[in-house]
Amino acid sequence: MTDHVSTKGIRKDRFLHVAALVIGVSVTSFVMGQTAFADTLHGYCWGTGNSCSDNSTNTPESLDPPQFGFHGSGGTETGDLWYIFLLPTSASDPASIGVTGTVTGSASLLNSGTPWASGQLDAYLGISASPANPIGAYGAGGSSYEVYKFDLGSQTVTGTVGPQETTSIGLPTDSYIVAFLNVGGDWSATANSGAILETGSPSPTTGSVPEPTTLVLFGTGIAGAAGAIRRRILTGRS
Repeated sequence: MTDHVSTKGIRKDRFLHVAALVIGVSVTSFVMGQTAFADTLHGYCWGTGNSCSDNSTNTPESLDPPQFGFHGSGGTETGDLWYIFLLPTSASDPASIGVTGTVTGSASLLNSGTPWASGQLDAYLGISASPANPIGAYGAGGSSYEVYKFDLGSQTVTGTVGPQETTSIGLPTDSYIVAFLNVGGDWSATANSGAILETGSPSPTTGSVPEPTTLVLFGTGIAGAAGAIRRRILTGRS
């Protein structure tokens, strides 16, 4: 009888040990699954009188140059942050794009200017990210885009805010801005509907339109020159 009871006790202990191991593995897998990728990123606008919202297709931004940032869909994450600019190849595209704000620098044209014309954006960038960003998600600007990358380095993105930037030049209408965040080797991408879509026209360059005083002086000069020429003609005839 004593041996029988001992055997049952051993079996019970083994059962509890195996159960604890299974639960431990399951919890670990669940936690790892939750943290394998950083939060999905979403674009937002900042600045006085500047607002934009996710319309389930994209996030329109009417201010140009845009004032934008990206936040996560959940908690705080820190990692290598990229802001990616997609400019339609149908537009006149610059060699680079100046960026100022939380981080100041320049977005560089990738792949020697070879457009992104098919497939996934992460594959074009040479990474693997989630969620996927197929070119079909960006239909406003045409069938292909010049791609510019601005690497902000190690940055913290929260559930409500991220590094806030603006470009030094206006972007062509139908340009997109998206973000990628690398947390521990795992890349998080922008939700397709969270991409910033530029819908506005570039702000006019200061001083590009002549001031009224300048126009008056210019007109007065022309009138004076015309009068002098007329007097010379009349004098020659007399």
